[in-house]
Amino acid sequence: MANDLIVVFGGSGFIGKQVVRALAKRGKRIRVAMRRPHLGQELRVLGDVGQIQLAQANVRFPDSVDAALEDADGVVNLVAVMHEHGAQSFQNLHVEAARAIAAAAKKHGIERFVQVSALGAAVKGARYARSKFAGEAVVREGLPGATIVRPSIVFGP
Repeated sequence: MANDLIVVFGGSGFIGKQVVRALAKRGKRIRVAMRRPHLGQELRVLGDVGQIQLAQANVRFPDSVDAALEDADGVVNLVAVMHEHGAQSFQNLHVEAARAIAAAAKKHGIERFVQVSALGAAVKGARYARSKFAGEAVVREGLPGATIVRPSIVFGP
């Protein structure tokens, strides 16, 4: 349905901006869930007036994730880091955040869920790859019908 509300976690990131743009072109309503929505105002111009809204949500706080999914029809989880720093660890963002978002989606009855993982995600290997694989597993556990995508290296200006 063209008027679906899709919540994008990680929508202010490198890939996220392109996902938001693509969803807007397809006529979706988009809620970009982000820690600091005041820093994402440029996202609003990727769609028509009122089509893209910014919502405060911190994936480490389940109540904010739950609130971001209110009335949503679908979810895209792009939350990730390439390098750990403080609380921004692979475990917190690739696994626990994925678990929290999937659990909230299930609570809201949202079945359309896209988890963006990484090429090479596996049980063995680098910590990054292991954490991405673990994130896939917790999403599948909560939402067996979720779509998992494993993009290769992504780069650009």
